[in-house]
Amino acid sequence: MADTITEDQVVQAAKELGQDEFTRLDVAEKLGVDREELKDAFKAAREAGRLERTDDEEDEGKPHFRLTGK
Repeated sequence: MADTITEDQVVQAAKELGQDEFTRLDVAEKLGVDREELKDAFKAAREAGRLERTDDEEDEGKPHFRLTGK
């Protein structure tokens, strides 16, 4: 995908996963892009309150997220 991934694309892909929680990698695979290409769109979705992190942010594992319904 040559274009920049948008917040809306991230949210839509997350919905299509059909999972309560997901990782950036899950969404990247759904969109067929590298996980790093989602960084800005994930940040925008979190700042807009559309995604929230579900694990402890100090945790060293892979961050997990969920849709907020906004």
